[in-house]
Amino acid sequence: MTTLIIKSDSDRKTSLLIKFAEELGLQTITQDLKELDTTAMATGIGRKATDAELIDYLARESGTKSIDLVRK
Repeated sequence: MTTLIIKSDSDRKTSLLIKFAEELGLQTITQDLKELDTTAMATGIGRKATDAELIDYLARESGTKSIDLVRK
């Protein structure tokens, strides 16, 4: 199984994509996702973040240098 996440700020384009996917016999689910940033991660967003939101946030931060938390 493959999951595809598409970000869209156009209701028309979203509707067309859903219609196309359903014509192909694919299952569609739409969700409004909050784009997480450092402030949202520190203060919270009032609910548990979805897996998609966390994956998106972590993917954007993948180019940063990690901090070693193990004391040597």
